[in-house]
Amino acid sequence: MLLRLTDGTTTLTLSGSGTYLGATFFPTSQPSATTITETVPVILEGTEAAIRGAVNDIEQLFAAARNRRQTLTPRVWVEFRPTDSGDIFRCEILDGSAPYDQDPAKRSLYSAVSTVQIAVIWTRRSKWQGPEEEIYLSSPTQTERLGGVTSYNNDNGATPNWFQAAANRIKGTQPAPVRLRITNASGTGLLWRNFYVGNNVYSSPASADVWLLGSEAVSGAAANWSAATTHNSLAWIFPLSATLLGQTQGRTFRVLAAFTVGFAANGYLLAHVGPYIGSTFIKQHSTVSERQSGNQLLDLGELPIPPGGYNVASAGAALVITVRGTGVGSGTIDFVQLMPTDSYRKLEQIGYTASNGDAVEDDGIEGGAVAILSGTRNGIVSAAGEPLMVYPERINRMHVLFDEGGNFVAGRQVTVQAWYRPVYDAV
Repeated sequence: MLLRLTDGTTTLTLSGSGTYLGATFFPTSQPSATTITETVPVILEGTEAAIRGAVNDIEQLFAAARNRRQTLTPRVWVEFRPTDSGDIFRCEILDGSAPYDQDPAKRSLYSAVSTVQIAVIWTRRSKWQGPEEEIYLSSPTQTERLGGVTSYNNDNGATPNWFQAAANRIKGTQPAPVRLRITNASGTGLLWRNFYVGNNVYSSPASADVWLLGSEAVSGAAANWSAATTHNSLAWIFPLSATLLGQTQGRTFRVLAAFTVGFAANGYLLAHVGPYIGSTFIKQHSTVSERQSGNQLLDLGELPIPPGGYNVASAGAALVITVRGTGVGSGTIDFVQLMPTDSYRKLEQIGYTASNGDAVEDDGIEGGAVAILSGTRNGIVSAAGEPLMVYPERINRMHVLFDEGGNFVAGRQVTVQAWYRPVYDAV
């Protein structure tokens, strides 16, 4: 057995190293809990100074774990391996203490070399993480592999914007955060700005068509409008197929609209979903905030598709985009993507040009997002939302769309790699 505490710099091997003679540990498993408190008997051997120093070292790591949100120091982990070889699992420590045993025979410090017992008591997160490993990915144009696959800033043509992990590739018992790297493979410099990444796990990921082409709108991809102070003008109506409604089942999707040219600055957009029966549309759910135009890739907010949260595969429904403008305007939609939000993440790079081979990396495992420019990691990326997650024993089909300083260029190529640590309830 291996049992140790570490913050990445200081490592205390409780199961046998130096003053720490050995420990007894059987991990508790409580799948429904978020934290677990355990008591680990640890035997110490050495001089009085060595024993007191060993106890103080444990207490200092626990203090660092307890106060890390204020001190912004590294996380403290308990690392465990139940056998003499194999994978080492880790779990974050949140608090702890190391009191001496109350039995006088087990806490005598009067000999030149003493043997005492302490109780190492910690509160940890309930889930264990296995070693980090790269995820095997495939894409519409490439078979499963390590080292990255190509994704395209595009709709559902021959080169759509998805990549996936097969159901047998994600180990563990619980969803796990991902370290995702998106590398510019377009052959030119890109003025990267906003990245939208979503994972479809529950809405038929292998077959769901989450793209609504501009040509599928009732009146076509192009729309014109006059000045209006309300959103009563239905600029684009996209009927939703019975197949799609049966797959989405009322789950929430992010509505991303890609325009062929910059959308006129005199308009505000909202997305709506509701019944569409006999060419009549009734707004049932609308996005909360209006999005001012000016960009070619617009995030119109979240909507349940379809409304109601139940199977209405035989009923009619539509996604509608309305415009409120201060004057005459027009716009042409390339496509609308219903970005899955079984796991969803938005990244924003503040505007540096990314040369071919540069990357953006979002580390959901350790936390933090960076731009990798000419091999140097720069903290110029902000992230919104929870880390991107992958789910064990399920197809994980992930999508990524990005803009370039307000512009959207369909067909841009990126190389995507992903790593994770499998998450377990018990080890």
